[in-house]
Amino acid sequence: MITMTLDQCVHCGLCLSSCPTYQQTGVEMESPRGRLVLLELWTKDSEPHDAVEAQWLDDCLDCRACEAVCPAHVPTGHLVEEWRGHQAGSTPSLRLMRLLTFFLGSSKGLAWFQRFARWSQHPLGRFLVRRWLTWWPDSPARLQRGLPAHINRRLSRHRIASDPPQSHTAFLFVGCVMDTVYADTNQHTADLLRMAGFRVTVDPRQRCCGALHWHNGQPAQAQTWAQENIEAFEASGASVIVVNAAGCLSTLREYPELLRGTPWEARARHFSAAVRDALEVLSDEPLPHLSEQPTPVTIHDACHHVHAQGIFKESRILLQRAGYRIQEMANSTRCCGSAGIYNLTHPEMSQALLRDKIEGIPHGVDIISAANPGCLLHIQQGLVTQGKHVLAEHPIDLVWRAYRTAGYLPSMTTKEGGTARG
Repeated sequence: MITMTLDQCVHCGLCLSSCPTYQQTGVEMESPRGRLVLLELWTKDSEPHDAVEAQWLDDCLDCRACEAVCPAHVPTGHLVEEWRGHQAGSTPSLRLMRLLTFFLGSSKGLAWFQRFARWSQHPLGRFLVRRWLTWWPDSPARLQRGLPAHINRRLSRHRIASDPPQSHTAFLFVGCVMDTVYADTNQHTADLLRMAGFRVTVDPRQRCCGALHWHNGQPAQAQTWAQENIEAFEASGASVIVVNAAGCLSTLREYPELLRGTPWEARARHFSAAVRDALEVLSDEPLPHLSEQPTPVTIHDACHHVHAQGIFKESRILLQRAGYRIQEMANSTRCCGSAGIYNLTHPEMSQALLRDKIEGIPHGVDIISAANPGCLLHIQQGLVTQGKHVLAEHPIDLVWRAYRTAGYLPSMTTKEGGTARG
């Protein structure tokens, strides 16, 4: 059960200006303060509740913006996640979660997901996606437009060679969407870590972080994958876990909460303490300062970076060190509407937030940087749909490209023996 009372919320209203859904609708029940009232009612009343109330709760993006400004430290996002866990059997995303369990649950499933993503870029594939996934209007077809032009034929976990474990070894967490759709970004992360003096190890047995399942009412599946990730790290001999996806980072650091009260809790705390974001790690290293790049860059700050982890300046430090000139965008910390599978289950709200995000891109900027795969896919499809000549790119890719052009990353090789691709 949800264990909170309204006494924790002081009704100050600071959360209202930070909540994306409230800003869109102006409805009190679409705000964190309103959702806390609803959660309290659901815990006290065993009678069936109105579907509209459930919708108001489920509309929460879990972006944690309210938690970042709340003076009473009410964990609204976590509480909504817990509520979803009790409602999992009736949520509209249940069928989608079963598909994700298949695709993300093993290396074989990930390989099929990668093939499907690559195949869906072809005209016939796009047509069949629209025909097959008729139970989500056009959301998957729309999201397909955000796929990068090049998708590798192999998972990054099978492409990146592991160094012999010694001191200063980083365990690279490759994720699921990053491992498949953004395999190059994982390779580039490994290259930059080695340039900074780290040894890198990639355990192919690691699993999805579990964020999509945990945030959508299926914590048991997330717990299973968390345990396997902990075992993989413990066997690696590495001292630090490096993650290049904001959503994964937040979830990995919250494993002690996910596994609280289980025999795994102590091991989860040790694991969590070792987790660091790739931007944090690399911005702390004395990488060379490069001459200014001619193309300006703007930055979208992923919710699980800026709100959940307080990561904001690190991407700016790293990009500026690599020579990029940054033009800040309006509301860079406001959610883009991706929010895991939210862009599929709540397309109208998601697209409204995306339109606001794209409108905030400064004039004359050709690149928007985002350090989360969901944000990249979502923003890029919005740019394509609106006919904007702007690319959404991961900051790691931008930094890697700058250092490679400057000659600092010659002939970095993969496990397959070929050179890394940009």
